[in-house]
Amino acid sequence: MGQQEYDAFKERMKHWMLDNADAYDEFEEIMNSQSDAGYQKIMAQAMALVPRYEKAISQKMNRSSLDDTADIEELFADENIGAKLVGQFDGIDKESVVPAMLCWLFFGRSFENMVERGEEIMNNPNINRFQSFIIAQTTKILIKKSINLKLRTKEDWNEYYDLRKIIDNDKVMEWALETDGQPDGNKKSGRPSTASPLVQMFTSTAPKKLAEKIGDYLTTKHSQSDIARLKIALDELRFLVSPVNIKPFRDALAGQFCPGIHIVHERGIQEAYSRLTSTVPARGKQIADIGEDRIAIEKLKDFLRR
Repeated sequence: MGQQEYDAFKERMKHWMLDNADAYDEFEEIMNSQSDAGYQKIMAQAMALVPRYEKAISQKMNRSSLDDTADIEELFADENIGAKLVGQFDGIDKESVVPAMLCWLFFGRSFENMVERGEEIMNNPNINRFQSFIIAQTTKILIKKSINLKLRTKEDWNEYYDLRKIIDNDKVMEWALETDGQPDGNKKSGRPSTASPLVQMFTSTAPKKLAEKIGDYLTTKHSQSDIARLKIALDELRFLVSPVNIKPFRDALAGQFCPGIHIVHERGIQEAYSRLTSTVPARGKQIADIGEDRIAIEKLKDFLRR
């Protein structure tokens, strides 16, 4: 697939997300849930598209060749996996998981979620060595491919890994209190801290119970797309001081509502926000201004302004 075809396919994925917002949100919710159903769907899809994949993994396990994924990648190339996925994306099977899966891979918090879900599955005492091997091998391919496809960078993964170590070592409070490596009393002037309380981000025109309304919304709507829509709605209502970027907004929500409400990672929110604010060339409008996303945002605005 050449660059022009690749760019055109990404636009078609954006159109699909626009026309099938409910189906995409449902898939994203499955992938963000504690269940391993979504991960198993992707693994099953890989086995269905590349029947030789399971045998190839079995051979690698028997040979203990854990570090080299070239033969697996060659297998996927030989099977013309790209063309198969595009064919299923454009197919007439409305029950196919491929369209939502591809959109999630390109525009969602896909790679991080799959790494985390794979680790959770491997920690299940009922998982055998062979299944663990498949997941470990797939994780390595995922990270490598995310970099090759320029959907992630090595620095992104290093930052992600560093944060995981902070969490695993119970250093979250220490990390959260850090201020660019300087004690509070010696902090230099410059870029302001992103750790502002949520209410300090509200304009004077915001309703007095706005924080309470946001909490009510997040109780049932807290996916990355839900929070991105919340940000857009608040901006359109001019209830937020300008500018408020995604990171400080997400941090403020977490500070206000965690641990009672789970607030997803900023990368996922940023990706959903980028998707919603990207322009559909054929219509000259942002995705957030069309279809079910616009309906959802307008309903949210009505709720917040009351």
